[in-house]
Amino acid sequence: MFSFNAFEGRWRFDTLVPSDIVLRVILAEGAILGITLALIFGHAAWLGWYRSLYNARLGAARESLTKLLDASETSKEKREQMVRQSVEALGKLPPQLQISIFKSLARNLGGQQKKMVSDLAVRAGLLALADRGLLSRRWWRRLHAARLLTVLDVGAAAIPQLLNDPNPHVRAQAAEWAGEHPRPELIRTLLKLLNDPAKICRFTAQNSLLKMGHVAVPYLSQYLLQQSSPAFPVALEVALGLAEPRFLAAALRLCGDSSPSVRAMAARLIGQIGGKEGAAALVRLLHDSEAPVRAEAARSLGKLGEWPSAPALARALSDPAWDVRRAAGLALRSLGSPGILLLRQSLNHDDKFASDMSRQILEIPTSALVRDMS
Repeated sequence: MFSFNAFEGRWRFDTLVPSDIVLRVILAEGAILGITLALIFGHAAWLGWYRSLYNARLGAARESLTKLLDASETSKEKREQMVRQSVEALGKLPPQLQISIFKSLARNLGGQQKKMVSDLAVRAGLLALADRGLLSRRWWRRLHAARLLTVLDVGAAAIPQLLNDPNPHVRAQAAEWAGEHPRPELIRTLLKLLNDPAKICRFTAQNSLLKMGHVAVPYLSQYLLQQSSPAFPVALEVALGLAEPRFLAAALRLCGDSSPSVRAMAARLIGQIGGKEGAAALVRLLHDSEAPVRAEAARSLGKLGEWPSAPALARALSDPAWDVRRAAGLALRSLGSPGILLLRQSLNHDDKFASDMSRQILEIPTSALVRDMS
């Protein structure tokens, strides 16, 4: 370090010895620790002051809202008076505390009571606050606003635009809101989100489509019938959750997809919805180039109980992949008498793979069979 030598009348560079360096490091770390502790205790003190200031008002607002929700048989005039009292009690709280009250209430309500809470939020000015938040440049403010509108089940005019928001968390929140509003334009946008680069958006879009149920089926079926899309595995997971016969045409087409994972999921979907045409497609998939696809086809044939497929499953007992042989054996066992007969015949098969797997499957106790086939 530099220091001024008064005797020589000039500056000079002094080399620190190791003990001086250690001392300075300790002093610096001590100062940082002291500042950190001061911030922690200061924040705790501020929180304590904040809570003590608003605890009484918060309790009064909650009590007023609870009485209003319980006053189902009160006269119209009396109920209006209680609404005014609730709005007045809410007005004494900061917006964030008002929002927390409405969120905790709305999550546990439905029907007329939820509508009453939403109407009260309008009168308290929270929806106007949320609408302004949706236009904020700060993504977390848009997110908080969208969450409030989702909880209160309002915001039909404002939230759909957030499905294209630049922030993935905001898009996901808008997708959650859309799950309660099965409109065609929202379903189409949710299908686009299945290909979103953010996992949270894909997952939320899946969940919302599943929540919509049969309303989303024709749109999802048409989506799966498109030329190609990297979102097929994600979309197929939704189709597997809904498992409607209307997906058969799409599943049959995807049995010829270039992706092995898509072919395997298509086979699983056919196993849930059935049909003679689907069973024929599964038999063809027993000759697929990829072992996971062949195994899934064998499992699906077992689920369908298609006994005409028994000879094809018996031939799959000689498959080079162990998973395929086991799936074929379990499928034969599930077919009942025709399948068991073929398993017994395969005990003397020239192919050691087929004979060993047949013996293993026949030795499985009936009580353990359901677990092995799941």
